[in-house]
Amino acid sequence: MKIVSIINHKGGVGKTTFTGSTAQALALVGFRVLAIDNDSQHNLSTMLGVGVQSPSIRDVYRAGEASAPSTFLKAVRATEIPDLHVVTAASGLCDADVIDIEFLKRCIAACRLERFYDVVLIDNAPGMDRLQAAAIVACNEIFVPTELKQFAVDGIVEMEKMLEDNFPHSAKISRIIPNFFRNTKRHNSFRAALEKLFPGKVVQTSIPNDPVFDEVITENKVLFLHRLASKGAAYYLKLIHELFDLEEEKVWDMVIEKKNECKKNEARQRFFNQNRNVSKM
Repeated sequence: MKIVSIINHKGGVGKTTFTGSTAQALALVGFRVLAIDNDSQHNLSTMLGVGVQSPSIRDVYRAGEASAPSTFLKAVRATEIPDLHVVTAASGLCDADVIDIEFLKRCIAACRLERFYDVVLIDNAPGMDRLQAAAIVACNEIFVPTELKQFAVDGIVEMEKMLEDNFPHSAKISRIIPNFFRNTKRHNSFRAALEKLFPGKVVQTSIPNDPVFDEVITENKVLFLHRLASKGAAYYLKLIHELFDLEEEKVWDMVIEKKNECKKNEARQRFFNQNRNVSKM
């Protein structure tokens, strides 16, 4: 089982959109996926259509060692995509809830999540405090979505040094994902700088700046089922092919099949609703 923490010191770099979109895409191509919302803003929980539920990840942190695994399993919620589940966050979640930064790691191990999931994705708030530390200790890889700006590049350099100094035996940055990409001289120069600083870690697939990401969240839609023709969806499918070593053609075939199935189900539901309304007249 692969456990990935999505982390960046900076806010507004697209961590939650990346986590949610990647989780949805992986589930649609056959992976069993668990997303953990480790951010008090609980945007991932909203994006996946579940919202705040109880128990939440906060209840897990606040549970005792003996009861934490059962609390965690009770906190797992289904989404509208089969094989995609989420542990939601709560607005009161804070660093004080994490007494021991190794607690989440022990809890995941005690739950034996490998029986149920192929991939666990942990979304995190900006910064680097106890919540993020718990996610770093619990994971075996770190993905870093980033803007292509000087402060963002400098921040990743600082973050890598901090990880080496404070978490020498924990996961390292394995992949860096350029976000909000425009094919301009400036953005390409920052990509080149990242590739020089982090050889072999910067993905080839940069995610473009596309309003479709905000649209699907606002409309409570799934990017790959309702906006598959968009540029954003195409680049995300290319990205998961790269990140998880998948066959690109197979990825597209499976998602198109799920999209067609979704359209048929929606058509059947509309037909049913229309007939029910007619019968009431």
